[in-house]
Amino acid sequence: MVQKAVLKPELEQRFRTAMSRGRVVLFSAPCGFGKTTTAQTLAAGSRVRGLCAGAPDFSLPPADGSWDTLLLDDLQCLTEERHQEGLCELIRGCPECRFILLTRGMVPGWLLPFQFAGLMTVFDAADLALDRERTGRLLQLNGVTVSGLELNAIQKETKGCPLPLVLLIQHLRHGERYNKTTTDQVRRELFLYFEQRVFRPLDLATQQMLLDLAPFEQFVPELARIVSGNSRAGELLGRFQRESSALIQDQLDCYHFWPIFRRFLLWELEQNRDEGERKALYDRGGLYYELSEQYGKALECYAKSGDYGKVSQLLARNADLHPGMGHYEELEPYYSALPEKEIRDTPALMQAMSMLCAIRMDFEGSEHWYQALQDFARSRRRTDGAGREARSRLVWLDLALPQREVEGMIDLFPKAFRLLTDREVRLPPFSVTSTMPSLMNGGKDFSPWSKRDDLLYTVLRVPVEGVLGRDGVCLADCAMAESKFEKGENIKDRVLSLMADLERVRRSGTPDMEFAVVGLLARTQADAGRADDARQTLVTLRERFEAAGEARFLPNLDAMLCRVDLRRGDDDEVSQWYREKAPKNPQEFHGMKRYQYLTQAMAELKLGEESRALLTLAPLKAYFAACRRYIDSIHLHVLLAIARAAAGGGGLAARAGGGPGYGGGVPIPAAGEPVRQRGAAPGGAVRLAGGRWLPQAADRRSAGAGGPLSRLPESAAGDRGAPFCR
Repeated sequence: MVQKAVLKPELEQRFRTAMSRGRVVLFSAPCGFGKTTTAQTLAAGSRVRGLCAGAPDFSLPPADGSWDTLLLDDLQCLTEERHQEGLCELIRGCPECRFILLTRGMVPGWLLPFQFAGLMTVFDAADLALDRERTGRLLQLNGVTVSGLELNAIQKETKGCPLPLVLLIQHLRHGERYNKTTTDQVRRELFLYFEQRVFRPLDLATQQMLLDLAPFEQFVPELARIVSGNSRAGELLGRFQRESSALIQDQLDCYHFWPIFRRFLLWELEQNRDEGERKALYDRGGLYYELSEQYGKALECYAKSGDYGKVSQLLARNADLHPGMGHYEELEPYYSALPEKEIRDTPALMQAMSMLCAIRMDFEGSEHWYQALQDFARSRRRTDGAGREARSRLVWLDLALPQREVEGMIDLFPKAFRLLTDREVRLPPFSVTSTMPSLMNGGKDFSPWSKRDDLLYTVLRVPVEGVLGRDGVCLADCAMAESKFEKGENIKDRVLSLMADLERVRRSGTPDMEFAVVGLLARTQADAGRADDARQTLVTLRERFEAAGEARFLPNLDAMLCRVDLRRGDDDEVSQWYREKAPKNPQEFHGMKRYQYLTQAMAELKLGEESRALLTLAPLKAYFAACRRYIDSIHLHVLLAIARAAAGGGGLAARAGGGPGYGGGVPIPAAGEPVRQRGAAPGGAVRLAGGRWLPQAADRRSAGAGGPLSRLPESAAGDRGAPFCR
């Protein structure tokens, strides 16, 4: 007989408190968490009436004084309304009695009034799971001795769930060693137990649906309907959730299985479906993800189903999206796995490989695939469809590749517009923002155009908006406003005009332009000293994007919120963003995340992590130089100088280009001297106080888009030049 009653002290204390202050305690956990054993142990010492709601002859006992505590197991089986009402009446009518209810399902709605009134306390699986100390105690009580490393492995494998621990103890007490053979045997016994106690009692339709969903870590009712072919899948999921907490709800209409139970379902699937049937599940799952444009998951499903033709087709389709929409990073392993011949036969795949290499800073590889696409186009006649597609994608790459100079685009846009007008090419979607909150510093750095912005606005507005299509709606006006803003001019009227056109952008344009317009609004609000308003502007946009499923914007939007929080001095929000959302992987550089990398470095400086900031910034130097990202380079040099000074690397008086790692070019004067910027803006200065190395609001205009440096002192009176760090 295995000694099974080992309870956490905090569980016992909470139970005693709940029984003294309330009337009802409900244990809600999947099968195997020891609900019955725990309840019996805790209720020892009182007169207990034990019942099972699933018994054929179940009936509630009368309040005749023969019991003090009613222990009701399998509450999920109490489905008849008369029994539910009877139990509620018993609880209300017997204030001197206590009720311990056990269920595998969620808290039933008809008991919620007692919870809201403070009369019912709920304990879940996390409360019942044993910690490492209790796991060791349970082993010790049963005469099992294990090493510290073995105890760690047992805790990691069982997650503190009592049932697999009890099964393991039975093996170890018979002299078996803790090894893979033993754990495999325990797992098989656990699965057989689940099969008999949980799975087989379910109706056949629910059994089939659970097996169909087993391959998917997370799912929604629509996926369940497509994969299972059952139009009632949503109803079946809801019923199973009420009956079993092995189905966990992440958010509204989004679920995953309790991990141990999912492993059981996969084992059951292996036993009951042949290979063809299992591959068909992945095929149907791939179709759902493809239709919902979750290409990474779709490719994973198609690869597991063995449909490699579909993999190539989907990768080619992804290449039609601009870098802000294309899932290049998550799909990189699939692109890399394609045979070179297959890539060379498909213009879309050559385009994708060229862009992917550029994003990963492999510019040599990017030009290799650009040349391959160019050779493909030259080998085809002008009337050939494949040749026309190749020429179209070459024009797209000339516009989109980050290493291409923006100066050359002044001639390229009119040329591309003529080709489109003459129907010689058809451009895939193109965005100048690449999910950044900026046009001037989005997909490319267009700051060199700012010197001639009025002339270029007049000359290029029509061809640019014609080439970009929906992405060009209000682009020229927004770009002009941002250019003037970067040069320190008052753009209040321009922003008001853009906000008047915002609904047209939403209706006829793209979310990329909406982000650019609203991002500029937030920056002007911060410039006016209204950082709280800037934050609310961005929060409102985030809620809109989240509701619309525009998840691709959220990482940069959250980074922009962090920069505003730096400006507001909200250390808690900055710390939370850094913990939960910062990239924090300097070994895996991705060009599309540069806005987040710079924000991460700002947060690290704010948190006093100068060494980490230097590590975060290190990969950016070569990318910014190769892609001529002047605005980002200013950020980089200033942040590097501050981090070096804070880490004791020579002080802010050193030139940014005067030491290893700085990248050159930005003079940082001694403490107390102004930092002046030579630019189109009238002179400006930011004063650096001695001994203050962490970033602060360097200039009122530096807030939303590029960051305030959160602890540099305010500008000297009268200094209102262009901000050196955005």
